[in-house]
Amino acid sequence: MNVKLRVLTAGVLFFTGQALMAQNTTKKDTASVKDIEEVVIVGYSAVPKDTYVGTASKVDAKSIDAKSVSTVSQALAGESAGVTVINGSGQPGTEATIRIRGFGSVNGNRNPLYVVDGMPYTGNVSAINPDDIASMVILKDATATSIYGARGANGVVVINTKKGRANHSVVQIESKVGFNMNLLPRYDVIRSPEQYTELSWEALYNQAKLGGSAAPGTAANNALFGAGGIKANYNMWNAPGNQLIDPSTGKFRAGVSRIYDPENWEDYAFQTSMRTENNFTISGGEGKTTYYTNIGYLNDKGYSINSDFERYTGRLNVSHQAKPWLKGDFNIGYSYSKANRNGQTSDSGSIFWFVDNLPSIYPLFLRDAAGNKVADPYYGGYQYDYGDENGRGFGAFTNAVADATYNLNKTYKHELNANSFWKADITKFLSFETRIGGQYYNSSNDQLDNPYYGNAASQNGYISKVKTELMAWNWLQLVRFNKKFGDHSVHAFAAHESNSWERKYLSAGRPNIVNYIPELNQAVGEALTSSYIWNYQLESYFGQLDYNYQGKYFVTGTLRRDGSSRFLNNRWGTFASVGASWLASKEKFLEGNKYLSYLKVKASYGSVGDQGGDTVGTNFYNGYRVYPIDNFMGLPAAYYQSPAYPNLSWERTTTAQAGLEMAFFKNKAIELNVDYFNKKTTDLIFNQSVANSSGNLTQTVNDGILVNRGLEFDLKAHIINKKDFYLDFGVNGLLLKNELTEMPIDLSSSTGADKIIDTSLAGFGRSAGHSIYDFYMRDWAGVNHATGAGQWFVNWVDSNGNGIMDANENITNLAEYTHNNPNATIQEGITENYALATQRYIGKSALPDISGAFNLNFGFKSWELGVQFLYSLGGYGYDSKYAALMGNGVAGGNNWHTDMLGRWNESNTASDIPRLSSNRAGDRNYASLSSRFITSTDYLALNNIRLSYNIPKQYLDQLGITGLTLSVTGDNLWIKTARKGYNPLVSEVGSSSQYNYAPLSTITFGAKINF
Repeated sequence: MNVKLRVLTAGVLFFTGQALMAQNTTKKDTASVKDIEEVVIVGYSAVPKDTYVGTASKVDAKSIDAKSVSTVSQALAGESAGVTVINGSGQPGTEATIRIRGFGSVNGNRNPLYVVDGMPYTGNVSAINPDDIASMVILKDATATSIYGARGANGVVVINTKKGRANHSVVQIESKVGFNMNLLPRYDVIRSPEQYTELSWEALYNQAKLGGSAAPGTAANNALFGAGGIKANYNMWNAPGNQLIDPSTGKFRAGVSRIYDPENWEDYAFQTSMRTENNFTISGGEGKTTYYTNIGYLNDKGYSINSDFERYTGRLNVSHQAKPWLKGDFNIGYSYSKANRNGQTSDSGSIFWFVDNLPSIYPLFLRDAAGNKVADPYYGGYQYDYGDENGRGFGAFTNAVADATYNLNKTYKHELNANSFWKADITKFLSFETRIGGQYYNSSNDQLDNPYYGNAASQNGYISKVKTELMAWNWLQLVRFNKKFGDHSVHAFAAHESNSWERKYLSAGRPNIVNYIPELNQAVGEALTSSYIWNYQLESYFGQLDYNYQGKYFVTGTLRRDGSSRFLNNRWGTFASVGASWLASKEKFLEGNKYLSYLKVKASYGSVGDQGGDTVGTNFYNGYRVYPIDNFMGLPAAYYQSPAYPNLSWERTTTAQAGLEMAFFKNKAIELNVDYFNKKTTDLIFNQSVANSSGNLTQTVNDGILVNRGLEFDLKAHIINKKDFYLDFGVNGLLLKNELTEMPIDLSSSTGADKIIDTSLAGFGRSAGHSIYDFYMRDWAGVNHATGAGQWFVNWVDSNGNGIMDANENITNLAEYTHNNPNATIQEGITENYALATQRYIGKSALPDISGAFNLNFGFKSWELGVQFLYSLGGYGYDSKYAALMGNGVAGGNNWHTDMLGRWNESNTASDIPRLSSNRAGDRNYASLSSRFITSTDYLALNNIRLSYNIPKQYLDQLGITGLTLSVTGDNLWIKTARKGYNPLVSEVGSSSQYNYAPLSTITFGAKINF
């Protein structure tokens, strides 16, 4: 395929690495067009895109630069069909989760392999400055990934950093200033203390009435700020707790007023914060040597207090033609980062849990009997209310805002990635290449819990330190053959690669702090320490053969054999692929076709593998029994921790694909790429049930089959293409089906048959014929309109034929029961007892029918505008955050969503929200796991918008400036979902979390100047 390069009428054209960039203008000159063959870096080769048989999506530097992100993985959102990006946390510096073409494993690794400048990369992607990246290439099909063998099962992300260009010196300075904020909507919750108290009173009233009280109004009044209700210390009104509510109306009595106003916790937890980024680049070259160097600085402060990410980076790329037959490259990148992550634990220390769930009756600061704030004797100012003195019903003994203020949670990282590449030409068609390099990082996490308040007060504070050190290296030796014989072209290589990975871990903690310094010698309590090393090695032999006939017919084949130390008896795996493509638009019958200007037909089939990630069942020493050493009465001892799995081996994925690459009309006004794929993963790593007599509940085995099949498309339309005006529109998408076609054998069964269903992941059922994310749970049946009680469906068998469900006739697990009793006559009914309700498939899946993005790019003279939306249709998620806000716990124990205002009561019997009864026995499970909180994950999100202006060249020449671009960018600005506050983009399965750092929104102003 040829790239139509518009030579801009008022700009400067230059190469930065593999990316072709233009400065100073957006004008398109259709009168001056040159054909340049686009080259993509895939596998261990750089190939013209026309000749490439596989599927590779290229993301250029311009697309990356358009987004204000701290880690480049976040910038991939919306850029390529079939690539899902999950930004699970708004904490600056957090890496995104990437999924390529579905889910490659059930329990093993699902992450893609990163390759940076030809080297497999196992460091932190956040250590790479996005400004250093020239392009990213996403490899998807077997032809593209099979050459990586045991590491390519989940796709490959190839990152190419920028390089210099000979005889073209560039000095570039870029500066960005932005604002991070909590712009996306949050859940609507009860914010009025009076409204919350009235709902609490009603819950206590219903509790008393259902309990048979003759005077439920009086009982509710007495309990409201008494036993079974809100603690009396939090009565902020000028009347006793039993005199606040008028029983005849359920509302506050006239004349009742507040003694004080409780604080809005969000005002203290969240803030609009600054984001600054600066980059200084010098690149160029002369004669035989080229160079690129960059120094970058990022200070990205989150909107939640004491959350930020600060990074210093440096990169040097040098290329030198030492001899006519010898060329060398040297590439080194360094990063030092500091991150504050306060208030983000998945427990009561989470600021987000507090802000969303805290009842509005509770103040942030401690109050005395008169309602006055209490002075803090240790830190000055006012003392935060930890709920310990007053017995707060929510989050007692904690205060997440105070903890985030007083405590420390900082991480410091030094990271280095480097590689050296040498190519020696033996003959005109034969060469030898070698590349050696690796990554090193040293991470230190320091935590200090203050000695006066919170969970460490009883220990007089606590200091903990965690040191993690990673060293990974890779050495490649490769012989390459490349020769043309008339109409025939052959490219081939054979290679050997060695890889070593080692991570060292050390942790220590000590109570009884003396000084407020996060060092162990600043505490005097007994120290608790631990350390270990994880490591593995990978040895690989592989080769590839590419054949090209007349530039129209292409065939490629790869073969790779990997050996891993993570397995004992089955260390070696062999992986292969074959692919072919036909450039039909070069055939005579399509030459000059004014409608179909480009057509490539391609197909491929191949296998890749995976040795597992750091998940359960896929550790680094699977073949051996593990006996940790410990202390027993002052003597060394060892205890049995895990059995050996000597026969465990690779998960293996075979992928078949067929695709079309097309362009229509003159100058390729419309471009369309379509690929159908079928990925089949066998030998899944599963925890298999075993007989109790074995002494273990499960063993880890290779068993089961998972299939991902789908259609992905990428459509681009160049609607207007004129000298001073252009308009482009693009849309991409993935239609995905996921299915477990075979389950592992259940050895705990006397029959030794396949396991019927796995429900170890709450809310989901995994069984043959279903996806790994089909919902399996109790099915909500609505509200009994006569009483307001919640109901669930129950399946049962009328064993005695009396027509009613008797004790032990209910079915608890429908899938297992129907499998074991295929001829049973199963009834369906409704129950108000959660424990009796049947767990079953509810006919909904967390996997959407289609997801993707659409992009709009507009240019007029020196102005340029880009807009990107993300979309998803057809999936469902469990909204656990909403469930927590719709609970029926003890009055004062949790806030409520405003939907609770429409609950069932005697004047609203048609409601679909059950009654409130303050944790009454029988009513406690209304917010428990069930289909009640399954919510559509359909969304439309404004992911990015960027407006830029390129100062015309005539205004810059006299200043010695070759380009100046001013821009304003917005990221993550708006989202439309089924429920305000619900954001399915933060989870792989669309579920919400009470603890997660909600995504931040960023508005950035930038200036880029070139000399």
